[in-house]
Amino acid sequence: MSRFRFFITLMTLVLISGCGGGRLATQSPAIESVAIVSFTVNNYGFFGQGPINQQLINDNINGMLSDTEQILSKRWSVKPVQSFIDNPAYQALTVANAKRGLSSPVLNNCTMPICSDNRNALVKGVLTQDQAKQLCSTLEVDAVVMVYSEWTLDTGKFVPTVKALTKNCFSMYDKNGTRLPYMRKDLRGERVIGGPFAGVYINEDTIDQWVNAYRQSVTALFQL
Repeated sequence: MSRFRFFITLMTLVLISGCGGGRLATQSPAIESVAIVSFTVNNYGFFGQGPINQQLINDNINGMLSDTEQILSKRWSVKPVQSFIDNPAYQALTVANAKRGLSSPVLNNCTMPICSDNRNALVKGVLTQDQAKQLCSTLEVDAVVMVYSEWTLDTGKFVPTVKALTKNCFSMYDKNGTRLPYMRKDLRGERVIGGPFAGVYINEDTIDQWVNAYRQSVTALFQL
């Protein structure tokens, strides 16, 4: 086998293992009810272009949370975040509000908190076993879900066009505090939003490219 063919085979295996394996987490018959306990979007910024306007993300993030809950509800009974976001017992099991560069939904005049102040733990959706057990018990669900979506740009290699890029991470813990397989799916927007002879425009007309790419990743990972 040539080096080139070996490289292509290796990369294919990496992509398959990285993007498809997580769906096994959704098959546990012991899980009948779930709740999303952390939902964050990271505006990573773009070289030479500047970051996405934070208000554009804030204007869409509540809809993203609602869409995620609707997609999950096709498989499980979902306890809506709006029903517990201001619950003191839930708040006590979280860390703080999202820091600079991160956005979280605001419901009932309350910003959804995060469960870790460490970025790597936030991306990976890391909870302690006791934290996960208490969250499930407090919310009376079989499992809790943590969502992290990172937004940036993807530039074509041969044709230098620019598209939106989302890196979407999902973590689940059951009521025993057991971490289920980690899920991640990176997806680009469908429409070209910039190119070699035009700037990249990140505004009300293009923000849907990130929002829709995120929604498609949730559907792909949690679909029936």
